[in-house]
Amino acid sequence: MENPTSSESTTRYIRLNLEIVLEVTDADALRAAALDSVKADEELSSGDRADAMAAIESDLAESVSYLIDPFSLVEEIAGTELSEAGWQSEGAEYLPEDDDEDDEDA
Repeated sequence: MENPTSSESTTRYIRLNLEIVLEVTDADALRAAALDSVKADEELSSGDRADAMAAIESDLAESVSYLIDPFSLVEEIAGTELSEAGWQSEGAEYLPEDDDEDDEDA
C-alpha cells in the first residue's frame, strides 16, 4: 500500500499563489516610496529607470509592483530556493469578506 504522503514528499517544485488586497491610505507616500526605490536601484539601466518612473507616475498600482519583493517572502524558508517569480498589481474593487471566513484561514 502506497503511503499517501510519499508522492507529496518527493515534489520538487511548489507553486505558491497569493492574493493580497492593499488599501492605499496615502497615495503620495506610496508613489514617493516607489520612485525612491527605482532611483536607488543600481541594476536598472537609465532607459528602464525612466520607463519605471513613468509607469509609477501614471498608475498607482505600478508603485506597489516596484516595492514588492517576492524573494523576501520565501528567502527564510529552510530547504527551498526560489526558482521563478512573477507578479503584477492592478487597481481593484474590494468588498471585505465575512470575518468568519477570515478566522477559518488563520
